[in-house]
Amino acid sequence: MNKKYFLLLPLCFAPLYANAAEEKGTYYMGYLHEDINQSGVFEIGVRVPYSQFTEFNVAAMWFAHDQNLYEGINAGFNLTTGTPVLKAYVGAGLFGGQNKMCDKSYNNVSNSYDYQNCDADLTVGIYPEVGVELSLFGLKVATYARYYKTANRGKNEYSMYGAYIGLNF
Repeated sequence: MNKKYFLLLPLCFAPLYANAAEEKGTYYMGYLHEDINQSGVFEIGVRVPYSQFTEFNVAAMWFAHDQNLYEGINAGFNLTTGTPVLKAYVGAGLFGGQNKMCDKSYNNVSNSYDYQNCDADLTVGIYPEVGVELSLFGLKVATYARYYKTANRGKNEYSMYGAYIGLNF
């Protein structure tokens, strides 16, 4: 079994913590994008309130930038306005996982890029985050932005913006 999947255990235990809090947690799926380098982050995670004005999140994430592929987890802590329908938040987080440097080639048959000859290493980083979340009938929709700073060589800073959709549990 691949050891990196043990990093996803916090996703499994977060709902147990949310049951102790007054507000329910949220499973979410989000996407962040950077125009300059055509980078993207896709994440699936859970957001759990700690108090009325604080919450934490943990997510599995996949990141692509040129010939770099990254997969790992992130965990963050946010301060919120605490309002139930429209909530703003600001916070910070950490992430870690596996970074793959690959040769990228275009496949004319599938009309997509293929990644081959990948070299992998571990990477870590931090990010500040801001966002606005709208909650209606157990459904949450948000826009958010992050500034990723990695410990990698070469390009290691990414200003990204995006959206997520979530469902309360």
